[in-house]
Amino acid sequence: MILPLTERMKSWPGLHKEEDQAYQFLKRAYPAYADRFWDCSAEARKGILLKLANSIIRENIDDVYSGADILEDGVAHLCSTIHAGKESLLENDRTYLLVQKQGNKLLFPVIHQSAFRFVEVDVPLLIEERGLRAVSSASELVFLLFKKEDYPNRDTFVQELNNGTANLALALTIHEEWKQTVRTEAASMDVNTSIDYVLKKGEDAHLFFEQLVVDGHHLHPGAKTKIGLTYEDTFRYSPEFHQTFPIRMAAVKKSLILSTGATFESSFPESVEAGHKELKELGYEKSLYTILPVHPWQYDHAIPEIYQKEIEDEEVILLSSRPMNVEATSSFRTVAPKRKDAPVLKLAVNSQMTSTVRSISTQTAMNATVFSKMIQDIKERESHLRFFVPLNEWGGAAFRSEERLKSRNLTMLVRESLQPHLEEGEVAVAGMSLYAKSPISGLTILHELVQEFQTKHHLNRTQAANEFFCHYIKKVLPGYMTMMVKYGVALEGHLQNSVPVFKNGRLTRFFFRDWGGARVYPERLRKQGISPKFAADSVSVTNDLSSMHNKLYYTVFQNHLGEIIRQLVRYSGLAGETFWMEVKRVVQEELDRLELANDLAGQVAEDRTFLFQPWVMHKSLTQMRLSNSRGDAYTEVPNPLA
Repeated sequence: MILPLTERMKSWPGLHKEEDQAYQFLKRAYPAYADRFWDCSAEARKGILLKLANSIIRENIDDVYSGADILEDGVAHLCSTIHAGKESLLENDRTYLLVQKQGNKLLFPVIHQSAFRFVEVDVPLLIEERGLRAVSSASELVFLLFKKEDYPNRDTFVQELNNGTANLALALTIHEEWKQTVRTEAASMDVNTSIDYVLKKGEDAHLFFEQLVVDGHHLHPGAKTKIGLTYEDTFRYSPEFHQTFPIRMAAVKKSLILSTGATFESSFPESVEAGHKELKELGYEKSLYTILPVHPWQYDHAIPEIYQKEIEDEEVILLSSRPMNVEATSSFRTVAPKRKDAPVLKLAVNSQMTSTVRSISTQTAMNATVFSKMIQDIKERESHLRFFVPLNEWGGAAFRSEERLKSRNLTMLVRESLQPHLEEGEVAVAGMSLYAKSPISGLTILHELVQEFQTKHHLNRTQAANEFFCHYIKKVLPGYMTMMVKYGVALEGHLQNSVPVFKNGRLTRFFFRDWGGARVYPERLRKQGISPKFAADSVSVTNDLSSMHNKLYYTVFQNHLGEIIRQLVRYSGLAGETFWMEVKRVVQEELDRLELANDLAGQVAEDRTFLFQPWVMHKSLTQMRLSNSRGDAYTEVPNPLA
């Protein structure tokens, strides 16, 4: 028996409250959408629940996976073994994981298992005396499996999941309307895919793929969490709502600013001129102040409190000018001005999104130009990496303070735009949108690309998937491998930091961005005669070889290639091992090439041992939230390259 939705909505604290707040916002601000919200809420609950269930099993939290009974003989075995009673929810020919925790018995229906112990499951089922019922939400699953005394951050994590579930419901509600608008426009343009739609719209669609992902990070159960934002804020500033909003500005005493490279003032002189005019009208000497861009949410909710004393002392002046409109990219805090070819701005936002408060450290700001220069130096030496292209950070600025909160919340980075790099017929696809569904065809964007590749090259599905993937990794992996093996630079190469560029379904170039999460092992750089002067206490610089290794392996192989392979398996019907063998072949070739051409026998041996070991470390995103871990936590998972 499955309880009605209205009853299950009351099952666990906080979830219905969060959903109701989102609904009340819609009812007040956009009443035409309100009726659709509760249908989307059911879809959102399932979406966050499945992300959580998959993550718990993959991370083997509290031995949920290793301690489970694997039941493979279908309904009859289940009924005879655990007296499930209600057979209507069970399917023959399906494997179930039977997990017993805190006196609860749960069945996880297995859909598919892929590399790195990625066990895709359907909605977990709870075995009760009166029968079998579906678990209603992510928060219910947490309460069923984990005790607060074992996981001190459990209840906070539940609040994050509830918030994310309501945010996803809101996003899905609006997304339905947006999809219909795009479909209508696509029909009038006579195009059948998102790829052709973007090509035909040109510059007007440059943020299409950046804003396409509705459900967020594909591995993170907190993908939609935004703590501290109202639902109105979420709607106003999150990329999936396609909103335009004005950037805000603050004037800060020059003596209190650290900066490097291009400034906001040199990049956006027309906006700064409006700020200077306002300063003059207020009676301040403009030469004493630097104008900084501020995210409007930060301007309203964080700056007045964090910098209260500086505002009172007239060292920080909040300006009312709103001279420039922007839109969010795939990252909430990275915004693109509504001006052709303008650089993008990465801005501090003192709110938790997924697991992290999105302020920006002084070190990240000051390392912007140092890291960009280092990458350029490497690229000049490595001519074979011409397809592997950085989106350079031209400058950064931060508030000078010993107080952590103050040093991180008036911070900004200027990053070059990708648009001027594009050639005719090329389309830039933000990496995380590869697994998103096209509003036009209903297929994933990756599916559209491979289908186009298949048609252009007269191949069948399996040939197209295999050749598309081989071409992709031959252009992408040499860059990541050369950077790490030869220079000790492990880029944070997950899909969120990747922008592959395609033409006729074939990868032509690969852009990578965002240096803040990279790990640099300086000993290898020094051997190549490169000694960048990174800011003191930079977390990016490490003398721990495993930190460098784990950063690259998790982001590039697990997050990035793991998801592409998972999608290609669905498209082609080929086994995942087929694609991993190609990855292994390219990695071997790169290691051999680097060893022969560069006298790097020691470094290659270290990296070869790491890359082909039987077990590798998977970043434990859920474990970190349950325990409120400050550093990264990892779980051992089988290595498909072993």
